[in-house]
Amino acid sequence: MNVPPTEYIRVPVDQLRELSTSLFLKAGIPREDAGLITNLLIDTDLRGVLSHGTQQIHGYIRAYLNGNLNPTPQIQVIRDELTTATVDGDGGLGHLATTRATELAIAKAKATGVGAVISRNHGHFGSAGKYTRMVMRQDCVGFCVSGHTMTGFTAGHPQWNPFGNPPMSFAFPAGAESPMILDMGTSFFEPEHFASLFEHVPAAFFKSIGLVAVANLLSGVMAGMMAEPFLSENRQYSAAGYGAFICALDIGRFVPIDDFKAELDRTMREIHALPPLPGYERYDLPGGLEHDRERQWTSEGISLGETHRRGLEEIADELGVSVPWR
Repeated sequence: MNVPPTEYIRVPVDQLRELSTSLFLKAGIPREDAGLITNLLIDTDLRGVLSHGTQQIHGYIRAYLNGNLNPTPQIQVIRDELTTATVDGDGGLGHLATTRATELAIAKAKATGVGAVISRNHGHFGSAGKYTRMVMRQDCVGFCVSGHTMTGFTAGHPQWNPFGNPPMSFAFPAGAESPMILDMGTSFFEPEHFASLFEHVPAAFFKSIGLVAVANLLSGVMAGMMAEPFLSENRQYSAAGYGAFICALDIGRFVPIDDFKAELDRTMREIHALPPLPGYERYDLPGGLEHDRERQWTSEGISLGETHRRGLEEIADELGVSVPWR
């Protein structure tokens, strides 16, 4: 769960956008791709999902510089059917291929009612929520997962969470109230808590493992990342071991969109009227707090904690890019 840092500096959105774009350009990323990736990272930061926003830049650029990601991928639609498609990411960062997959899913949903698109052969794609929000803005329900094949078991050791922590997101549009956006990792517990918590809530562990498996099956496995060319020993770009699945459902094919939004608005208002849970100021559905934070941080700037700030400064110094807050 992302919690904004208690000690931070505020960085205006335009300054952080300029820094991010400059860093990607210095790493050899074409300007259009650098701008797209930056916009998606900023979009994530603004909602307070700081773990998957510009904090990732240091690792992404290191992967480019080390040859683990393709800086100039040629994104290709390699299969295109009435309601489905497959997009190949050519070893690049996942943001590029998954954005193309999302655009295709939206177009197919508007044409037929449903669009389901796979992306494959790419790196990490950040948080799943930015893609479902793209779908939601077109009056569709969005669903997205990303992952890889289910390998890496260690024989003889407890397998609390053998498949990793792939992301999962659903997004539903509202009217006057905040939309409902579930954007989460599918593993409910941190690794250091597995052994101590399992005996108290075993059902939560089994449900979490099930969600993790579903995410990987719908993305990495359904993307065919177990095929010979994509195996870790055969990949040209070692960090490009991911696939993603994005689905769009045109709400208007099922119920008038205004009726749907009005009902979600009513639900949100009733939820907000409930007494808050212990330690929280407001009872909310997923996405409400992030919606408020996005509006606040757009005007006030994004909060960068020490680790986040130092990571950006380190890679900027290495690449000879000036840092605006110094």
